[in-house]
Amino acid sequence: MADDDKTVNIGISHQGWLGAVGFSAVIMLLVAVGVTDTLGLLTIIILGAVFGAVGLFLWMFPGSRFFVLAFANSLAIYTSVYSFLQLSNFGAAAPWAFAVGYLLPILVFLLAVALKRDEIHELSRVEELRRAHLSGRKFIWILPMFVIAAASFALPRLSLDQGAISLVLVGCMGIIAIFVAAVSRQISLFLIDTGLLFDQFFVQTGRLFRPAFAFFTLYSFIVIVFAMIFRIMDRLATEPIFLVEGARSAISFSDGLYFSLITMSTVGYGDITPAGEAVRVVAAIEVMLGILLFLFGFAEIMRYVREADGQSGADK
Repeated sequence: MADDDKTVNIGISHQGWLGAVGFSAVIMLLVAVGVTDTLGLLTIIILGAVFGAVGLFLWMFPGSRFFVLAFANSLAIYTSVYSFLQLSNFGAAAPWAFAVGYLLPILVFLLAVALKRDEIHELSRVEELRRAHLSGRKFIWILPMFVIAAASFALPRLSLDQGAISLVLVGCMGIIAIFVAAVSRQISLFLIDTGLLFDQFFVQTGRLFRPAFAFFTLYSFIVIVFAMIFRIMDRLATEPIFLVEGARSAISFSDGLYFSLITMSTVGYGDITPAGEAVRVVAAIEVMLGILLFLFGFAEIMRYVREADGQSGADK
């Protein structure tokens, strides 16, 4: 019985699979469009590489929502970091070098994982074995990648031509690809473990929906009430009591809601500010109510979770 408790079931329902893939697809679409200046070939390459990699993982590890979700989102982080380094240190590189450098670690990693597919699948099912391969020393492979990334910041000072910078970019990503292939098993197990933590987080978040919705309802009610107060005060005043972009101006309904929201949240961008004494007092009252609501709302949500945990434990 104890052995069964230590075995992780990574199979999921059809609905869960679609949700994981859909969520990952949306994230990657945002990243692919955001990191490129124009919707051209580079955007297509990024999207094609990511969706192709996710598809291969679904084929190699069927039913593993956790693995696929963590892998897709890790690719989003990789894409963002790669694009930042390319713009900062390899801006003069040719487009082909950008594409090849981006694809190299992904393709090599997929090939290495495919060769170790059965071993990774078995290790991922037993928690003790998975954690044993995820000790701190197993992450030493990250250090060479940081060294390569840090060294690339010296390139702009070398005044290399486009051809040389392109070759350096591909060479650096080739070295990283070799490191990734060597530790592909540890990376895969790390992604599976991270995916399982994602699933636990989503379960806990779902349990918070009811108290969070109650808090949001009360929060919205207070924002709307004060927005109406600000709007009425402004309409009854002989002159505008707000400064909009530094000039006295009457506020609209949407301005009142916006000002109430940023006041309640204590953000205060400064584009709309109170110019009268009375409205400043009302704004201060809303700030204090917002702080109290956050404190008591957080305490009530935590109390609800503790009581739910206690009840579920008693039922067992």
